Amino acid sequence: MERDLLYRFFEGKTSVEEEKRIRKWMAESEENEKIFFDERIGFDALLFTPDRLGKSAGRKSSITPWMISTAVAVALLLIVGGIYLTNNFHPTEEYNTILVPPGQRTQIVLADQSTVWLNANSTFRYPTQFSRRSRTVYLDGEGYFEVSKNQKKPFVVKTDQADIHVTGTSFNVEAYKKFNTFEASLFEGGVDLFRNNLKLTSLQPNEKATLRDNQLQVNEISDSDVYLWRHGLIAFNSVQLPDILHTLEKYFDVVIKVNKENLPQHTYTGKFRQADGVDYALKVLQKSVHFDYLRDEVTGIIYINQ
Repeated sequence: MERDLLYRFFEGKTSVEEEKRIRKWMAESEENEKIFFDERIGFDALLFTPDRLGKSAGRKSSITPWMISTAVAVALLLIVGGIYLTNNFHPTEEYNTILVPPGQRTQIVLADQSTVWLNANSTFRYPTQFSRRSRTVYLDGEGYFEVSKNQKKPFVVKTDQADIHVTGTSFNVEAYKKFNTFEASLFEGGVDLFRNNLKLTSLQPNEKATLRDNQLQVNEISDSDVYLWRHGLIAFNSVQLPDILHTLEKYFDVVIKVNKENLPQHTYTGKFRQADGVDYALKVLQKSVHFDYLRDEVTGIIYINQ
């Protein structure tokens, strides 16, 4: 099979007849299927490239409305295969809890028609019906929110590190309790951040707040690609290898131990498809960074060696 044709297929530029030809060729033998996936790894590696030392931490880009897709739901809850839903009963309210497995994501529509996207390894707890005074939900993980406007009934996202108060807006929250992280990024409207009922700050569109070691920083959003996780992509823009490996640990719920004393100090830019899994991501990385890796079948720990 011609490499040029395969690469055009990976780019989504082939005709229907060409796609049929490729799929027929793959089905003919395991060797053809192996060649296909090897070429795809090579293709993705071309997109995932090391940057030069000294390159800036990220490009300046703003979040624009076209990046935010509108979800049309015919049911209250849309669950991707493997997502777990449980009920919790309280004297006055009934709650649902969603647990998103590693490497997956899901989207739900709440009772007020607000839409929430949840990333891998996230836990989201919300009432089946909101109270008269507020709309309060609980997040451990990462979520992208498009909140229906209601000035009389604030929408509150409670996390382990801080709470987000809004009336109607679009924003992303990363708050994994396990990793002691908190970052809120605003795209539309306005949000207020609170901790222990004390207001920390307010955000304007295209701003993000990061809380680390009890220190709050507010900066302009410099890289919009990191929010492509809603579309199944894990994106990096001028990111060092240890940070890439940490992201893979977070999204795929794995432990990666590096036995390589002198990791390259380069930064890397590229994208992975979340559905391809951690092993595929590591194979793509191997094209840019020379290493071997081994997964312990008992513990599941991934060891990276020279």
